[in-house]
Amino acid sequence: MKKILAIGGSVIKTALYELRQIIDKQFVEILVHNGGSIFHDFQLAIDKNLKSHSYPLNDLLYSFSCNEEASDLLIKWLQGEPAPEGSLTLQCQKSGIPVLLFTGLACDFWQLFLDDWTIIAQQAKGDFDILCSRMKTTFHYVCMGSAVIHPEVFIKAVAVSQPRDFIADVVDFKEMYRPMTRVARFGNYYKMEHREYLNKLLSGEIK
Repeated sequence: MKKILAIGGSVIKTALYELRQIIDKQFVEILVHNGGSIFHDFQLAIDKNLKSHSYPLNDLLYSFSCNEEASDLLIKWLQGEPAPEGSLTLQCQKSGIPVLLFTGLACDFWQLFLDDWTIIAQQAKGDFDILCSRMKTTFHYVCMGSAVIHPEVFIKAVAVSQPRDFIADVVDFKEMYRPMTRVARFGNYYKMEHREYLNKLLSGEIK
C-alpha cells in the first residue's frame, strides 16, 4: 500500500536523497510538509551559500534576511506558482503526487516575509479537506520527524473522517509523547534514523 508521508524539517535535512528515491519509485501517494520541511526543501534547492542544511541560529538572530530568497519562492508557491527546480516538492508535483502543508503561525522564519497570514490558513483548510477525504477509505499514514504539527493534524483528520481500516506509523530517532499517543497507537513506532527507515522501505524490509 502506498503511504501518506508526513515529514518534518529534520527529514529533509538528513534523508533528502532517500526521499527522492521513494518519490521516484512511487512509494508515496501524498506528501505532507510542515513549515520547516517545505522551507528547507526550497532553501536546499536554491541557496548555494549554505554551508550545511540551514543557517546557524546566531546568524538568524542577527538578521533573518538570509532566508528571504527561499521564503519568497515559498510564498509564491502558496500563491500557485511552481516549486523551485531541484526541490522534493516539485518532484512530487511532476509525479502527480499531491503536496499538503500544515504549520503553526509564527513558527517559521519564512512567515515573517508575509504581510498577511490568511494565505496560510486558506492553504491549511484546503489541504485538511483533501486529507480528510483521503482518509475515508483504507490508508497507511507515516509520521516522520514531526513531534507536534503532524500528530495533531492527524488525530483531528481521523476524528473528522472516522476511518475504519487504516495503519498509522511513526518514524523518529527518539520516542515522543504526541507521535506515540496520537499516531503510533494505531500502528508501530519505528525508533530509528529517518534514512534507515527509508532504506528499509526501499529494500522491501518494511512494507
